[in-house]
Amino acid sequence: MKPQPRVTELTRPYWEGANDGRLMIQRCEDPACAKAVFYPRVCCPYCQGSKLTWFRAAGNGSIITHTTVRRPHHDGFAASAPYVFAAVEIEEGACIYAEIPDAPLEGESLIGRRVMVDFVHHGPQRRMPVFRLQD
Repeated sequence: MKPQPRVTELTRPYWEGANDGRLMIQRCEDPACAKAVFYPRVCCPYCQGSKLTWFRAAGNGSIITHTTVRRPHHDGFAASAPYVFAAVEIEEGACIYAEIPDAPLEGESLIGRRVMVDFVHHGPQRRMPVFRLQD
């Protein structure tokens, strides 16, 4: 079985959104900053502001970098290997790491390719965001 995320009060909006097919991230409320923040935090990593609000991201972005995972570090992912794992910059500005299902495993760079969020089952009663290549 794949490892399951630890849901806390801080991360609950993110995981509930994923289960409902919504990519929820935070934004700094300080108007001088207003940056999108991912992963869930208690304060802004850019300005150290203490007020972050949750919002639904569109889920569109582009691949910054990627790798092909051939030997996962957890047995729960062995059946999925090999697979492409990437850093994705979403349009709102945050960087999210996720799997890119059905991506070519070798032979071409995916850097700069457009992607869109999707949600796949990741164990009982849990969905996980992944990004799919756009044509």
